[in-house]
Amino acid sequence: MKKIINPYLGKKGYHCFCCSPENPIGLHLEFWEDGNDILTQWHPNENFQGWVNTLHGGVIGMLMDEVAGWGINRKLQTTGVTTNLSVRGHIASQKRNIVIIHLTLENAKGEICDEGEATYFTFGPEKAREMGFDGCKVENEE
Repeated sequence: MKKIINPYLGKKGYHCFCCSPENPIGLHLEFWEDGNDILTQWHPNENFQGWVNTLHGGVIGMLMDEVAGWGINRKLQTTGVTTNLSVRGHIASQKRNIVIIHLTLENAKGEICDEGEATYFTFGPEKAREMGFDGCKVENEE
């Protein structure tokens, strides 16, 4: 595994929330190349939670987007920007409290760029109520 040297250090205006070491509220991520893979390590604190003691899924998406960008930097030796990050999901299967959600990432043309799965452990009704959940409706639903 080899540490990737940040090519943006010293560039005027470089204040990336994810990888700039100078951003006072940033994540200060560093990246490594391990064969074909690009990876980072980060240890969240309570300020990044979605639900109690749970990392927010949006932060997870941000981390994935950042690693993708560094993959472009290192593997293709160029740079770019995320032009669209659309994620759709539907329940693919459920076995008791374990639910598999199938996810797709689509570009602006609606073409599938990537697919994935998320596995959720779901709580029973009593635990959900204990955690403050009392239902989730859509507009005009009684």
